[in-house]
Amino acid sequence: MPKSRGRKKKKKKKIKRVYGKASSVKKELVNGIELKLEGKNLTVKNKRTKKQHEEYVQQIISNRPKTLEFIENSINRVVEIFKKYDNFKLLGFLSYNHFLNHNNPEDDGMAEVSLEYATSFTTAIKHNPTESPSIEIFEELKDLLTNIRMAYNAYISTEVLTGTYSEQESHLRFLTVLEALHIRGDGYMSHIYDVFKEMFSGHDQFFTDNYGFDSNDILETFIQLEDSWYCRIILPNGMPHPQSFNRFKEWQESKGIKMFRADDQKPMIEFLSDNPDFVSKDNKPTGYLINDPEQFQELHKIRFRKESHKKVVEAISQDFGENADFLNPKFQGLPLNETLITQKPIIKYKNEYYLFAFNLLTRNLFDIAEFLIKNADKKYYKEKYLGNKYSQSRDNYLENKTAELLDNFIKGSKSYLNLKYKPGILDENGNPIETELDLLIISEKANYIVEIKAGGLSAPSRRGALKSLTGQLSDTIGYGAYQSHRAYKYIIENDNNSFYDNQGKTITVDNKKKTFRITITLEHLSGFISNLHELKKLGIVKPDADFAWSCSLFDLMIFSEILENEDDFIDYLEQRIPLFTNPKMRVNDEIDLLGYFLENDELIDEKQLKKVDNYSLNKCSAEIDEYFQKGGEKPKKKR
Repeated sequence: MPKSRGRKKKKKKKIKRVYGKASSVKKELVNGIELKLEGKNLTVKNKRTKKQHEEYVQQIISNRPKTLEFIENSINRVVEIFKKYDNFKLLGFLSYNHFLNHNNPEDDGMAEVSLEYATSFTTAIKHNPTESPSIEIFEELKDLLTNIRMAYNAYISTEVLTGTYSEQESHLRFLTVLEALHIRGDGYMSHIYDVFKEMFSGHDQFFTDNYGFDSNDILETFIQLEDSWYCRIILPNGMPHPQSFNRFKEWQESKGIKMFRADDQKPMIEFLSDNPDFVSKDNKPTGYLINDPEQFQELHKIRFRKESHKKVVEAISQDFGENADFLNPKFQGLPLNETLITQKPIIKYKNEYYLFAFNLLTRNLFDIAEFLIKNADKKYYKEKYLGNKYSQSRDNYLENKTAELLDNFIKGSKSYLNLKYKPGILDENGNPIETELDLLIISEKANYIVEIKAGGLSAPSRRGALKSLTGQLSDTIGYGAYQSHRAYKYIIENDNNSFYDNQGKTITVDNKKKTFRITITLEHLSGFISNLHELKKLGIVKPDADFAWSCSLFDLMIFSEILENEDDFIDYLEQRIPLFTNPKMRVNDEIDLLGYFLENDELIDEKQLKKVDNYSLNKCSAEIDEYFQKGGEKPKKKR
């Protein structure tokens, strides 16, 4: 079961030089750029002269063709390796590498993404060779997969210097690729699981009718597959993984067995019967060495604890070669190519099933469930899952969940969903247009205009395809800002404004109160939201629409549990919203800002901000992480 909240940070440059023995300020000069870490403030300042900067730029431009050639040659070599050597052993080695490094801060998630990247290559090639790779091949493959991603990142980040795109377009593409290349989950696993169960339980009858399992079976299977894998592991020291002992202890307690004789085989036989996903020999649990290539295939072969788990696995598995489009000739094997592994992460081979990259399941939980619905019945997917006429649809769930979360700290407020109003805009025939507001919250202290957007980014958008990317950001962040701005303007300019619901009830909003605009998204888009000023320049946010506070549903769940009252929320919003227009801000995680706010009663260090070219925060969400991940003390605002 994943232990992290799925929220990986982009790795910062390691800062070694400290000026003054007692100084808390750390600085490092990298290619003429000063990186400065002071407390939790990380700032960037350009120290190059104009001539030095021009020379540096020309050097980067001249190196770009070589970088692209390196990427292409490296990908060709990776394909050669997977076409020549046993893929189960190659993936098993990368799985072991991930096992060793998943808690290693120096690795920063690279072992995990390399394993997933390799899975795309494996499933794109038709046949599995039998030749055993040497340790040199294992190491070469690991380095190739790492270096391709790093080179691709560098290639995209420097394209602004070529003039192919505008500065804003290049930065938007870079942000998109950076988000996709580095692991960045939507939130804490407990929150993700809760939302998944709430969102998809309304479609359980559909899942049962079409697949023979329901949404809870999907989640249970995903958790169980990793647990079962741990129970098959023999560690390099010859001992079973502790999870196998935990499983036996749980079973023993459930049966009320306090002790039994060592020569009594009956309890162990019963345990193995009740836990068919265990591997056994002579009525005793056994397993496979995690670092032995000859045992990699058996170690990663799925054994099922329940029949429902097998049905889930069958529905999301693919054969070797089924992912062939990943190696399309035009862009062969690039890290962000479309890949089936996000919908079908399990490999089927000779009627057996194999899984190596377990985090693919939990990180793509929503995508997999949506894929299953759409694959079974496109009409149901469009009308019942996406459409808002069905009470259990995705949109209706998000609206109700958002209202519930905001109500947790906006006490005594009234929430109104799906209100209609006529903002004074006329259609082509001169008739007033009726439009809708997703959510209006009215408290004694303020009004909150809330727009909720379920749409996310497609695979082309995540590769940085500008037409697709700008269009989808316009539909979510841009249109949400426009809709809330339209309602805000209507309220402020009309003392007798009138909103009404489906039952004809009329609500008039007091425009003398503070009024805040909020956009809530299902998908995590904070990397883009932190640069809303650039989105306006690109036309994604309309020029006359002021910025709304935007955050994901999963971040809102954190705010809902951490903030103690409405006054703190108002204080946060009044400091946060002006920062959207500041081009120096490079904080791409709203929870870092929340952590800094709790600690300092402000969102940034204003003095630092004035002195630097770029401003970001460093590890400000540590206490929040500790609370949600490990049950630590609940963070509170210092008063």
